[in-house]
Amino acid sequence: MGGVAGTQVSGDQLSGFDKGGILTGAGVKMKLGTKSDLGFRILYFQKGSRKPSDLENGDPSYYLLRINYLEVPILYRNKIYKKFFVEAGPSIGFLVGSSEQDQDGELAFRTEFNDLDFSAALGLGYSLSPKADFTFGYYQSLIPVRPHSGNAQYRLNHGQYNSSITFTLTYNLIPRGE
Repeated sequence: MGGVAGTQVSGDQLSGFDKGGILTGAGVKMKLGTKSDLGFRILYFQKGSRKPSDLENGDPSYYLLRINYLEVPILYRNKIYKKFFVEAGPSIGFLVGSSEQDQDGELAFRTEFNDLDFSAALGLGYSLSPKADFTFGYYQSLIPVRPHSGNAQYRLNHGQYNSSITFTLTYNLIPRGE
């Protein structure tokens, strides 16, 4: 499978899914019934945050955060209507690298990221054929991926959280029965 993602980091004082990334990988499925299955995937998933400079309005500031994960979602999938399906489940991301920079270059003194990202995943998909699917998905961190600078906390907000909107195409080596 492969696709693109729009990502953001809640708690970084920026808003919008402005950081693009890719996700690609492979997985297996186990049929549970005529309309459902359970899938396990291993993905390379690029997440992060971005604020482009706005020179036209006199704002030269720039920010780019890249966080790369080896992501392992376990998704329950259920056919809901003809060729449409929903999928949902937990996902765990293993940090493989990160970088953070602004208009002056790489940020040397920054808060480190947690090695794991526990997320909930949700998707709405369409079976293009017995061998191909298109899915619109959403991944949301359930626990912070790193604390706020200074370890500030307020109610349920304990740090920064990944949020991702995904668009993926999946090719099934073994055709599904329709």
